[in-house]
Amino acid sequence: MRFVTTDHVALHYSDTGEKDKKVILGIPGIGGTSQFWHKMISLFNPIYRIILLDPRNQGQSERTDKGQRIARHAADVEELLASLNLHDVIGIGNSMGAANLWSYLDLYGKGRLCAMVDLDQSPKMIADIDWQYGFRDLSWMNYPDYLKRPFGKAFYAHIADEMFEAAKEEQEVFPYDARDNYKCLIDHAEQDWRDILKEMPVPMLVLAGKNSPFFDYHFTDAVKEINPDIETEVIDNCGHLIQAEQPEAMHDAVMRFLHKKKLV
Repeated sequence: MRFVTTDHVALHYSDTGEKDKKVILGIPGIGGTSQFWHKMISLFNPIYRIILLDPRNQGQSERTDKGQRIARHAADVEELLASLNLHDVIGIGNSMGAANLWSYLDLYGKGRLCAMVDLDQSPKMIADIDWQYGFRDLSWMNYPDYLKRPFGKAFYAHIADEMFEAAKEEQEVFPYDARDNYKCLIDHAEQDWRDILKEMPVPMLVLAGKNSPFFDYHFTDAVKEINPDIETEVIDNCGHLIQAEQPEAMHDAVMRFLHKKKLV
């Protein structure tokens, strides 16, 4: 499915379509694919309607030099949800997808969301004297050239063959070029979402991959220090792509959170 944003960019999304179910919106990270969310769909779909958005320049969405900013990605989320007349949506973001949701909450308050789940994304990408849990070795000393380097493999555990093959096939038809999103990556790296975490307008769960190649999972402890009301959990035998590597463990953790917050 496609919709066109107010800056005239065609974005692709999938939708299981049930009108009588509460909605989960999934957003992949930069360079990510919604193909890695298919097992998650099958797990949540008995209870929830699932919508997956391909961010601009990714998946089957349009390639463009427009809007290489996290704030524009947040506006894309609002415009999609508004076009579908959706409210009380559970937003789940992996990596930069979580930053898109923090930006959404920054711009719109609660807006059309009722809860947020962060999949392995620290609220601050660049480590400094008061934040030790940035992206790998990224610092103000090596920024932004460090972001031009290949990041390497994002996952640790095996990803189901059918999802991996689907992602490979999509890449062949809709190739991803990191250069298209470099300015967006810079904008992503410059953000500090800790002020949003302090006064979250919706309940929030943070899941970290214990074996993530990108983030030290102890950032969850630092998040709890920022706001003790935020729920956190570390997923064993898991890298950065929690929704693909450990979809059952992710499902169980999210369902515990949603039951606790009476959002089932």
